[in-house]
Amino acid sequence: HAEHAEHAEPGTRAYRRIAFALFLAGFTTFSLLYSVQPLLPLFAAEFQVGAATSALSLSLATGALAFAILCAGALSESMDRKRLMFASMAMAALLNLIASVVPGWHGMLVARALEGLVLGGVPAVAMAYLAEEIHPKGLGRAMGQYVGGTAFGGMMGRVGVSLLSDAFGWRPALFIVSVLGLLAAIGFWLLLPPSKHFVRRRGVTLSEHVATWRAHLTHTMLPLLFGM
Repeated sequence: HAEHAEHAEPGTRAYRRIAFALFLAGFTTFSLLYSVQPLLPLFAAEFQVGAATSALSLSLATGALAFAILCAGALSESMDRKRLMFASMAMAALLNLIASVVPGWHGMLVARALEGLVLGGVPAVAMAYLAEEIHPKGLGRAMGQYVGGTAFGGMMGRVGVSLLSDAFGWRPALFIVSVLGLLAAIGFWLLLPPSKHFVRRRGVTLSEHVATWRAHLTHTMLPLLFGM
């Protein structure tokens, strides 16, 4: 067990800080991502677009996120993991805030697509950070707390924004969830300890990244992860 002597173990202060910080990361990512879902009928009415077009505010962000995860995973090999995740959360919150105040429909779509792109830095790096910094005996629980944060964030993004929009209108509702996301990003930065075991790699070629992506996508356990 000597090789894991400096890893955060369950019950320690470092473990609790890491677990809660990653919970905030999961919460922020999915609360911002799905904050527009209950607002789609309101978008259709205000911007005079059809139901399918109003759904672009969500689908563009989720599509961009899926693409960005591949790029962010490659970027994370040479960039500090904590800084990358914080930058992703903070920029996404600011872009969601812009989406809440921009007057035109196309401006909102641009903000949401960019939001999806920058959010890729969180899911691409979170599990890698946990695997590097958490002791193996507490890794499953820490990953579960991160996933719990994503589920809670997705629920709050839908239910919370729906309630807020009923009370104040959709623009204040999006604005509020964006501010909460920014505060959560600050909390994440203050809580998460810097990486101790991350080894920065320089000069990684595109072919190496492609080989890594191919290995991940063809892994035999991948279908089980998505319930397929």
